[in-house]
Amino acid sequence: MSIFTAQAARRFGQKIGLIYGDRRWTYAEFDEIVDALASGIAAHLSYGERACVIMSNRPEFVFLQCALERAGVVRVPVNAKLTGSEVASIIADCSATAVFYDTTTAEKLEQFHQPKALWLCSVDSENPTGGPSFLDLMASTVTPERLHLASSEDLCSINYTSGSSGRPKGVMLSHRNWMGVYRNMLIDRDILGSDIVAHVGPLSHASGTYFMPWFLCGATNVIIHGGTTDNLLHAIQELGVTTFTCVPTLLTRLVNHPEFKNYDLRSLRAIGYGAEPIPRNTLEKATDRFGPILTQNYGLTEAMMTCVLLKPEDHFLPDGTLRVGALGRPYSFVEIVLRDADGLPVPSGEVGEITIRSEHMMNGYWQMPGETAKVLRDGWLWSGDLATSDESGFLTLCGRSKEMLISGGFNIYPQEIEAVLTNCPLVLEAAVIGIPDVDWGEAVVAIISPAPDADPTPAQIIAFCKPTLGIKTPKHVVILPNLPMNGNGKVDKKTLRENISRELSSP
Repeated sequence: MSIFTAQAARRFGQKIGLIYGDRRWTYAEFDEIVDALASGIAAHLSYGERACVIMSNRPEFVFLQCALERAGVVRVPVNAKLTGSEVASIIADCSATAVFYDTTTAEKLEQFHQPKALWLCSVDSENPTGGPSFLDLMASTVTPERLHLASSEDLCSINYTSGSSGRPKGVMLSHRNWMGVYRNMLIDRDILGSDIVAHVGPLSHASGTYFMPWFLCGATNVIIHGGTTDNLLHAIQELGVTTFTCVPTLLTRLVNHPEFKNYDLRSLRAIGYGAEPIPRNTLEKATDRFGPILTQNYGLTEAMMTCVLLKPEDHFLPDGTLRVGALGRPYSFVEIVLRDADGLPVPSGEVGEITIRSEHMMNGYWQMPGETAKVLRDGWLWSGDLATSDESGFLTLCGRSKEMLISGGFNIYPQEIEAVLTNCPLVLEAAVIGIPDVDWGEAVVAIISPAPDADPTPAQIIAFCKPTLGIKTPKHVVILPNLPMNGNGKVDKKTLRENISRELSSP
């Protein structure tokens, strides 16, 4: 994969490839930096060693993303919002020999005992431990014979799952896997070399993945400082940003921003969203303001991002109304089959687990053969996500198999309830969890944040849901100013479950 970025640099030379604040880098300058970094890293780390990258969104992240690949060092991106103990667990689990960080994440590395042999390299301060400084790496003499040695089957990255249900698992992705991801995007997504692309989410996750296909096409990539809606709106207006991708939570906050209507956003031609269901209210507002330019993406770490997509035209039913709740249809080179617990395909309209077969699905979990065997079976990846499919092949997500609730003998899928809740004009965001209940087995709890200028009561929310959901109507409604988010920008149901269960069970 590393050779393709070098080819792009030669092809697009003096075109601006990266923007961060007032700083600009051409494709040629980007390539020179990456070559120097890769040469310095290869001189200090052996081929196949693991290097963690934990920092805020900044140019050094994408420099390192490319440089580690060229040096044949396995990249381990780490979410900058993890706790110090979570970071320590990942470093220990993958036996990392180097950690690249910045001042925003330095404290996390100080909270636990570091092995003496570990190379700690700050990208924005002069305090290396165990190896050269980042400035020294930037000034390294380029050694071509050390670069581009990885084969397509070699391990490229270890990407850790969120760990919401126990120990985080390291997803092993080869260079071939990543080429499959980028191929899927370049074939099925609306990606142009003329684009000015804003990266607002964590580069350790989706934004870092989207960087590469646009870079290969010659687009200009803009890293949004702080990943805030204010800075994103400013960049769209000032730089003429043509496209960006985000989680629905950010899109919700964008279309409800108090100054939203005062910005000139006419340069936007495409918006991608994914990672969690989008509230109906958000989809309606975004479509009304931007027009038919939204694309939904569904994927998972184990089959990195590119599994199912809902294209702009597919957001609408034949009668012109919005198609709400659908994930979309598989990417061109991805096979999806919904299966029951015995592995048999389920009929159209029935709930089954999403199983995936594609060149981009993982090789397995790092040093966890037992867990790998549970999800990789006969060449298929069992996702743990439940969905239905209609006659046209459109998938609709029901939720995680582990999140399914059984209340009063009924199977209840949280996303089904959330879709109804976010159709209420009084609701901005919603999440559904289950708590133990003596009478019902599990009681459905809805947690909502109100729409702007709305002041709903639990009784109003229940009354809105009752005609549609009947017995599945939430037994409790909790109203919060904002729903908590995890490091990926998605609603943090683990925190909600812990806090709400404690609150509702207290005398």
